[in-house]
Amino acid sequence: MIRRRFLLKSIMAAMATPLLGVTGCDDVFRYENSETTSDPEPIPESDAVIILPNDHYQHSGAPTEWWWHIGTLYAGDRIFGFEINAASFQKDGFAFTQIMLADVSNNRTFQRTTPYIPPLVFNADSWAEKDATKDWSVKLGDESSYLSAIELIDPGSGYTSTPLIEISGGGGSSAQAMALMNLDAGEIAIIVLTVPGVGYTSEPTITITGGGGSGAQARAIHTYVSMHSSLPDPTQNMIVKAELVDEKTNAVVKFDLKLSEQGHPFIVWGTGVQSIYPSETATALEQNNYYYSLTHLQADGTIELDGETIEVTGVTWMDHEYGAFGTEENPVKWILQDMQLDNGVSISNFALLGSGPPPPLNQKTESKATVQREDGTTYFVDSFTTPIGRTWTSTDSDKTYFMQLQIDIPSFDATIIVTSLMDAQEFPVKGGPVYEGVASASGTFEGQEVSGTAWNEQTLR
Repeated sequence: MIRRRFLLKSIMAAMATPLLGVTGCDDVFRYENSETTSDPEPIPESDAVIILPNDHYQHSGAPTEWWWHIGTLYAGDRIFGFEINAASFQKDGFAFTQIMLADVSNNRTFQRTTPYIPPLVFNADSWAEKDATKDWSVKLGDESSYLSAIELIDPGSGYTSTPLIEISGGGGSSAQAMALMNLDAGEIAIIVLTVPGVGYTSEPTITITGGGGSGAQARAIHTYVSMHSSLPDPTQNMIVKAELVDEKTNAVVKFDLKLSEQGHPFIVWGTGVQSIYPSETATALEQNNYYYSLTHLQADGTIELDGETIEVTGVTWMDHEYGAFGTEENPVKWILQDMQLDNGVSISNFALLGSGPPPPLNQKTESKATVQREDGTTYFVDSFTTPIGRTWTSTDSDKTYFMQLQIDIPSFDATIIVTSLMDAQEFPVKGGPVYEGVASASGTFEGQEVSGTAWNEQTLR
């Protein structure tokens, strides 16, 4: 059972069985015959396979790998949600960044997904540091170059062959790009930057000629993600910088954050490893998925938005996941909630869904939760996830997402409601949209009232 996102291709499939017998009261649902146990058994620390700081670094030969920062940031009374993700899908031959800012107070979302293609725009051997005796770093795109990607504004029409892409101006040279075509429709599907060139101090001009068609338009985009920190402990003073140009409004958003972990590593599933493709011939990285998080990252820094530099603070969350992660033939649907509670407990709860439609409102679904106490004691237990309250339908993807979910963890006498702080928080990638939403958590844990920050993630293809 695994979790993480999809951007450019469908990635994996799994199944969860819905259970019936739900009665409602004041938006919190009580379950008939729900199992209640006491004193769940913690996962022994000796069962964990994650070793830090070594596993904070890139893993050579991993089919997939990413470092993913999310969370809630504050500027006085103003609330922001954010995502900064750098990912490599080496088995599919590409990498991507995914950057988002939710300006909750003003009900605005800014987002961009950017692919990076080998060998010159993305180098699988050097995009992230793999030597644990050196300072840690991850990088996709170039902070100093204003040519990171090319956005197709209009696919044009009437194309019978591949047109030429010319890159000019911007103070640089030697960049190259190619169009990938949907010739059945007579249009360009996407434009891929194949050679980044050098010296671009502003966005160059993109000109499309030939191919028998007309009307296609594109523009250069400056976007990047960079992460780095120093020995001896790379989980301290991580500098995370990113820039996006919003896909709808062209608004520029910049992040400059410093993050330091103040808690215990959160070992997902208690062990940090799940077997995906058992094999006598494949490597461990090809067979297994490895996963840990940092859930108490003390964050401070700045966000630049609308030309204003805003100082922010918060406690954020980082996932590092690597290894096997499914196939294009078996896409996955999931619902996941990450929670940072005010009693020091961190929870990552997920339900993997089958190939049918998502569960209806108020239907209880079996799920699993990794629960970690403030002292690092970790459990992996059964839970139940129930979508309640309101939904939101994206006008971009036509997908409907759950804005409020109830999480029941019987072994901790816990009922927690996770509520998105705003609706429109989708990455509307064609073929694989995903909802990534800053949220709040409130309810009870071991009979005591709790509240905290949360994250609401769904892919309901």
